[in-house]
Amino acid sequence: MAGWEATGVGRLRFRFPFWLGVLAAAHGAAAAPFVFHRGVVNAASYLPAGLPNGSIARGSIFSLFGRELGPATPATVSAFPLQTTLAGVAVEVCQGGACADALPLFVSASQINAVMPSDAPLGAVSIRVRADGQAGNFTPAAVVSSSVGVFAVSSAGFGPGIVQNYLAADNQPINSATRTARPGQVVTLWATGLGPALNADNVAPQAGDLPIQVEIFVGGKAVTHKLYSGRSPCCAGVDQIVFEIPADAPLGCYVPVAVRTGAAVVSNDVTISLSGDGGPCSDAEGAAGAALRQGGKLGGLTVTRGRLTTTAGPVGADTLEALFTEERGGPWAYQPLYSPPPAGACAVSAGRGDAESGLPPVRTLDAGATAYIERGGRSLGMALPSPGRGLAGVASSAANGASASLLDAAGPFTAGVTGGTDAPAFTVGLQSPAAASWNNRAALAVVDRAREATLTWAPPAEGGVSVWIAGHARSRADDATARFLCRVPDGATSFTIPTAVLGRLPAAEAGPDAGLALIFERRTENPPPPGLDFLQAIAASAALQVPRYQ
Repeated sequence: MAGWEATGVGRLRFRFPFWLGVLAAAHGAAAAPFVFHRGVVNAASYLPAGLPNGSIARGSIFSLFGRELGPATPATVSAFPLQTTLAGVAVEVCQGGACADALPLFVSASQINAVMPSDAPLGAVSIRVRADGQAGNFTPAAVVSSSVGVFAVSSAGFGPGIVQNYLAADNQPINSATRTARPGQVVTLWATGLGPALNADNVAPQAGDLPIQVEIFVGGKAVTHKLYSGRSPCCAGVDQIVFEIPADAPLGCYVPVAVRTGAAVVSNDVTISLSGDGGPCSDAEGAAGAALRQGGKLGGLTVTRGRLTTTAGPVGADTLEALFTEERGGPWAYQPLYSPPPAGACAVSAGRGDAESGLPPVRTLDAGATAYIERGGRSLGMALPSPGRGLAGVASSAANGASASLLDAAGPFTAGVTGGTDAPAFTVGLQSPAAASWNNRAALAVVDRAREATLTWAPPAEGGVSVWIAGHARSRADDATARFLCRVPDGATSFTIPTAVLGRLPAAEAGPDAGLALIFERRTENPPPPGLDFLQAIAASAALQVPRYQ
């Protein structure tokens, strides 16, 4: 990295070829380029088409994935002016018979990164690759004026973001769990997708704020002092957003950060670490995050007693989840189970299918073939479909489900695994919190994603219980899901989900593709059994709603 330079009051610029660090992999090339279905995404967020923030902005960097897209040996641009071909590869953006040329930055057999022209046609387009004169297939995409993707350390659009703490002009480390930012401190967030450039895309970008409304949210708190939102002069398509951390931003190791442009489209979430003094961060939810960053062999068991009230009576959606992994650790480690948002904040994740985003572990651990819950000599188990990981529903009805008599009864119960080569058989004691009493559940049968949604409830009957709100919506037509998780401040009996969260969900009808939950949770951190470095066990009670997200 070449460092920062000041360019006027309150403005900072970064000088290094950022696109050289964009994720890329090479495979053998052949003659006919082929872009995969849904293979066009923002190069920072990787969010799929079909989500509200899954379109490609004018002037942004986008990625294409496929086969035989370019040379077996990757090629990268090295100087301005950029050309419309690189190593014999060109990318066309077409609409109504007219085509514009994107500017390739990186080409390989399996991936291309290119700049969408700032004057590309808006709306539905078709994109194709030409490699050594051979034209590939047309792939659909949507072009919009602005849709920000924030770069992450993971190079996959989630987890700790590429955010730099401004300490001095020559001292701006990347934010991490050990190099945190403080409320009131200036930071720079790296992104792509603010909108069309101020000058031609093929030459060094002109510095200056782009003419688009930009809002930044840090842990749900709106930034009130933005210093700069425009191109980095170093690199085509790369944006810098410079701002002060809000004074009331929550502290923690995984504080979500998002950007909304044009009062409409919200970026992907990344996280930032905040502390009061710029030293190492701390997690409000105990030792799980510290264990993740330390690395090693981690285990987690989560038992959730879920209840949905219907006209036919209560319906159960009880689940038992097991996760046993060996983690790499480090200051940018991220895994959703161990990386929750701080109190008062909501984290949003999105992607293809219905899977959650997390950095891949070193490996999953063998803790046995079965995980189970047990009470009073009766047990209910589930097979772990692969070593160390499993998620299964354990009841279909509170009236006659096998788990109802186990989880609904008062008193403690145990959860455990049968044991394997990495972790022996063990059990932990748990007790579900009393059922969450959700006062206005019926009023949220329909949720307008353009308006805030407020939940109210009676306080937990016991101490040591934290309150969470979770939701999800899935577009099966687009094979895309967005979900959110909000940590309610201790003692609160209401919480408002902001539009910056709900606006990132796809529309979904009431049913299996939509959900909203009020969760009372008690987590325990037990001495780990032999073979594990850390063990977390969670018992939760969830009141469920199946809304229509409109």
